[in-house]
Amino acid sequence: MAIRSCRSLLVPVSLLVLAFAGCGTAIHDEDGSLSPSTQQSEIRIANSLTTQALVLNAISANIDSNRKLSLQSLQSLFDPVSGDVNTRRRLGDPNAQQFMSYLVGCALKQGDFINWFDPLTYTPRKWYGQAGLCPAWAGGVPTPDCLERVSSCLLARNNALGRRVELSMRGEHRTYATGPNIYTLEAKTRPADHHPATGQPLDSFLSCNPTTQQGPARDCGWTADGIGYCTASGLVQVGAGGLTSCPGPAPVLGSSNMQTVLRVCSGVNGCDHDDERNLGEATGSCAGASPVPVVSFTCTAGQYFSVMAAPFSASTTSVLLPDVAVSPDSVVRYGLAETEVYAEREGAFYGNVFDSKALARGVNVEVVQYGKGQEARYVVVGADVQIQGSIYTRMFSCYDPAWASGAAYSSNRVCALPGANANCAATVTGACFKSLNPPMPGRCAVQEGPMTTGDRDYEQCQDTLGNVWQHPVTTFLHSACDTVQPRTGAPTCERT
Repeated sequence: MAIRSCRSLLVPVSLLVLAFAGCGTAIHDEDGSLSPSTQQSEIRIANSLTTQALVLNAISANIDSNRKLSLQSLQSLFDPVSGDVNTRRRLGDPNAQQFMSYLVGCALKQGDFINWFDPLTYTPRKWYGQAGLCPAWAGGVPTPDCLERVSSCLLARNNALGRRVELSMRGEHRTYATGPNIYTLEAKTRPADHHPATGQPLDSFLSCNPTTQQGPARDCGWTADGIGYCTASGLVQVGAGGLTSCPGPAPVLGSSNMQTVLRVCSGVNGCDHDDERNLGEATGSCAGASPVPVVSFTCTAGQYFSVMAAPFSASTTSVLLPDVAVSPDSVVRYGLAETEVYAEREGAFYGNVFDSKALARGVNVEVVQYGKGQEARYVVVGADVQIQGSIYTRMFSCYDPAWASGAAYSSNRVCALPGANANCAATVTGACFKSLNPPMPGRCAVQEGPMTTGDRDYEQCQDTLGNVWQHPVTTFLHSACDTVQPRTGAPTCERT
């Protein structure tokens, strides 16, 4: 039975902003300061949208605003002056703001944005596009195919913990009738630009202020180069033109068009200077005899590492063009492709969030406003309701058969209350494929779509009634437990 309650926001505006920014929402990502993908390149974007924000926000979980999303352009619905007054009031719910930032990120392409007015801070703001799955929604009514593509993206980017995790999203969608697949693969994967534990953006990838900063110890002005993997333990050298042994003459490792600094970090994320994941950094080699760097570090079997590069001086105006290489006698592979870094196939996500008639019975989150202008206060009503199963009855997910306990994993992935199988963002339908050897179909008729070779995307996936959905998103992780919390005594994220 649904129990309605309210979530009061009767606190100072400044505290609301701090709380919203500090709950793993990755506002910097949705505000467009990062560039994780374009419509011509891979779609590898973070999924720190919490399940709670996805399933119980005052936009998609409000019958009126959900219906209007499917019938209007984003520009007209959220216009700061002429937009729908009730929908704009519902942005007094921070979860609604977070939901919309992800919706626009999935729908629009990079460079596009939607203007809106934030009633909590009383300021104009923007939501920025990223993936480009439905760019026409900015100024027009979305098609059913558009709504399904964005729904799949939203579900793929949600997790109960609100962790910021890099996802490799794969599927099939052309930008136009004869264009390339929007879901392509990265030939050389770049290190992620946030801290893996906190989800906060790394200072090292931001611009330098002042620009006079120099050397490898500075935490600004760096670029992500590539990711490597150690097949056995041993000493590894990474260079951008430096001498491999001293004194010279000696072979050089890699090349660079200017004096360069390098930094090597443990894992698939970049790092700052004082980070314990910093394996080494250099501005030259041979005690200054060579102005270009070689970094030496000890690598253990099975370890991933990331390489960052930068000009020696942040004031350099020329474009840095390093050719980073690893020593040929080392036990390492470098410049890994996306399929090598993100190899754990998680499952498929599909359906339609934007069907107001398919909201679970008892769901209708509303915002009540008290006062006007900067003195306004907001109360969110109905956001604490508990619904058995899925809030969106036309959203579905299936799991890769390699999970030791696929049902338990999926419940932790898509449910805000996984222990009770409640407040879920989708209904778990079962294994996407039941058996690979011999091949036996599960919920999806295809386990690799034809558009992009080697991406292993599930296609033509069924819901619980046998209806086939044509726009699933298949996600791949770097590590199996990236998006769920391991549970003692339960194989929540174990792989067979």
